[in-house]
Amino acid sequence: MQIDHEIHEVEERLTQRRLKVELLARATSRRAVGMIVSPAGLLGAAGLGFLTVARVLRRSRHVDRRRNSAGKGGILGSLAGLAATMGFQLLRAQFGSPAQMAQRALAFFRRKSPGGDIRQAQHRAPFSG
Repeated sequence: MQIDHEIHEVEERLTQRRLKVELLARATSRRAVGMIVSPAGLLGAAGLGFLTVARVLRRSRHVDRRRNSAGKGGILGSLAGLAATMGFQLLRAQFGSPAQMAQRALAFFRRKSPGGDIRQAQHRAPFSG
């Protein structure tokens, strides 16, 4: 009976702590949302946004005049990306989800050796020295 009473007390303390943590998390989230949505938080976010946009617009724009090589590389990269996307979609249509593809690949690489496990071979054939 003494053990049951102690278990009951421990369970009560755990439930109280769980409730305290939940209440603390709710209060913290309310405070965080209140700080973000407060006028000072909104003005700070707007100011940071304006500073970021001003910094991006002030950057010098260096344009590379050699467009022939860059244009071909861009087109080739786009075509390679398109081909990779189409290939992956064909693989998904053939094998299913990416998880199923990974399982099949692992099964392919986990082929057992023809001799079996060395321990099994030792138990089957007794040593005759």
